[in-house]
Amino acid sequence: MTEEISFGNDLTWTGDAMGEVAFPSRHKIEVALPAQFGGVEGFPSPEDLFVAAANGCVLTTTLAVAKKHRIALRSYRSEAVGVLERLGDGREVTRIDIKVEIAADSDPQALEEIFAEVAERAPVIRSMTSSVSIYFEVVDG
Repeated sequence: MTEEISFGNDLTWTGDAMGEVAFPSRHKIEVALPAQFGGVEGFPSPEDLFVAAANGCVLTTTLAVAKKHRIALRSYRSEAVGVLERLGDGREVTRIDIKVEIAADSDPQALEEIFAEVAERAPVIRSMTSSVSIYFEVVDG
């Protein structure tokens, strides 16, 4: 038997090239067509949210895997960049690079094992057809 977990949201067009995404948690995010395509400056685009989903998934998967292996993290910071390219008759995010700086109370070998597990298990990234590269750097923190 397959376990199914559903995630949902509601989206309302608010005018011009903007909308508001509402989540069951009652959090809301305004989104807009990217300014480069005639949208509104200063608001996240669906492309921004797509890249943020990959970045957030690396964080939450890292936290879960570290907890499973009883490794205490001291700090975590990451930066993600997605590249949108024209392919055929449309555009798509072809790749996402995520750079993670992490400090933890653990030996480097254990951290390397965790990093490999995170890259293999992150569910949002596993669901993407875009190429996603994750670079972990251990820092003092």
